[in-house]
Amino acid sequence: MTSSYKAILIALVALIAVILGGSFAFMKLEGFSFMDAIWLTVITITTVGFGDVVPKSPAGRAIALLLVVSGVWLFTYVLSNIFSGLVEGQLVDLWGKRKMLNKINTLKNHIVVCGAGRVGHEVVLELLNYNTPFVVIEKDESRLEELREMGVLFLAGDATEDKLMELARVEHAQGIIVTLPDDASNLFVTISAKNFNPGIRIITRANRPENIKKISRAGADTVICPSAMAGNRMALSAIKPASVAYVQTLVETREINLELEELILAENSALANLPLKDSGLRERFNALLLAIKRDEETLVNPRPDEMLLPWDILIVCGPAEKLAELEKLAAGKTLRPATT
Repeated sequence: MTSSYKAILIALVALIAVILGGSFAFMKLEGFSFMDAIWLTVITITTVGFGDVVPKSPAGRAIALLLVVSGVWLFTYVLSNIFSGLVEGQLVDLWGKRKMLNKINTLKNHIVVCGAGRVGHEVVLELLNYNTPFVVIEKDESRLEELREMGVLFLAGDATEDKLMELARVEHAQGIIVTLPDDASNLFVTISAKNFNPGIRIITRANRPENIKKISRAGADTVICPSAMAGNRMALSAIKPASVAYVQTLVETREINLELEELILAENSALANLPLKDSGLRERFNALLLAIKRDEETLVNPRPDEMLLPWDILIVCGPAEKLAELEKLAAGKTLRPATT
């Protein structure tokens, strides 16, 4: 809540206190009923003054004078700010922020994106494309307006502040992507996120290649340097254009029915403890197993006799609908028998 909203709220509470205090004072000093006391207090503060109910005693008139001095100013201040807020859309904006905070408070196993600049904007588009729940922390007003138009959940402020990390529910998130424009902030957020949630997966941007190791030591699982990646890709495009074009088509093009997917092999999966050649990945799902991630080891282009073990991470490529079926089988779910 901003300072202007706090000031209006404090003034409104003070106005209510003045009205109640004046009413009880009139009841005590003048013997008025509660309705007559409230009536006299309100018409005094609003300077209407019908004259049908008036204080008789000197003490009652002193109370009326205090109400005129204090209550009229408070009433005018609150009323003018309410109308000003309505005209400028501030109250509507506050209501929108409340609704957004309520939605953010329901997030679980989501992604937190810190920074919505050039790199962060691309991250947001990809997360939207995959229907992944996420929330963005950004302080630039122009970028916040873009996020609002896109219907993205966001928090306005500096991602290095612990309060923002708490509001983004980092302790309940599955991952955080840090794309701030300076490495010091990226390093700070990485450390902070690890403190909030030791099990969270952290992907951090490094603007300078020499800072990659520092950020990795701070707890980042993956550190990506956009400039280094761009230079590497440009060189490969010149040396191996066909290979780069194929990978780019596979990863970036939405028109082709091919996807890369990571599947975790559950203990009760029908694929567990089977050699690759008997798994039916290629024959049944038309999927190509690119690699197996097993603990700290990565088996690239595994042999046909390689065993698929529980909790292996299978990196596969294939048609989207077939991968969806394969994902269910890997998770230990029973598939419907294929129709002939």
